[in-house]
Amino acid sequence: MKKEFKMENGTSILMFGGVKGLIRDGEDLKETLQSFRPDVVCVSIPEESIDSLEKFMEDPYELTLSDYEVIYGTILSEFGEVMVPPPIYMEAVKYARHFSVRLEGIDLDEDSYSQVYMDNMKSMDLIAHSVRKRRIMHHSFKSTTPEDFVEEWTSMVNRVKGLSRIDNERLKYIEERSIDIISSNPGKSIAFVLDYEFHKDFVNFIENSLNHSGPEALE
Repeated sequence: MKKEFKMENGTSILMFGGVKGLIRDGEDLKETLQSFRPDVVCVSIPEESIDSLEKFMEDPYELTLSDYEVIYGTILSEFGEVMVPPPIYMEAVKYARHFSVRLEGIDLDEDSYSQVYMDNMKSMDLIAHSVRKRRIMHHSFKSTTPEDFVEEWTSMVNRVKGLSRIDNERLKYIEERSIDIISSNPGKSIAFVLDYEFHKDFVNFIENSLNHSGPEALE
């Protein structure tokens, strides 16, 4: 899912929401970036993860996945081929390296995330998170598209109130970082690559925040 804006000051903005892990969406992002040709690429990952992805590209190594990630990937594979690291992240890094453009990780860094986690995950949340994993493993998902699956998955996981609060904090930070980047790069082309679960709220936020500047939505 993607949307573009052209602002009055000449800044062009691309907002791309991809399903994390799905190869199809990585291929779609690759074509979209080559067409849009951004000067800056922003991805909803921590800045530290960019270095990790670059190292993985140079020398692939075995990745350790959490139980939730294994369950997620297994179910997602019913909708298409999947891989880790997520193709939408890898394609963003590849584009930035190939065209020598700025690459920004706009999610909470490791220390900030740890603090947000400790502030929001209480004892009952941790217990509920463990119980929820067993329920998800035996849940019969009704989704017919990968996007529907992500929404259904997110809804189930975020019934644990602590996790929902953490996602809200992450999205708030991503939104604030994005506005800073847009404001400091007038006249540039900026691409935002978001996990699908954040995309709709992010687009609404950007539309509302930039409304005073009169951006023109491009179909």
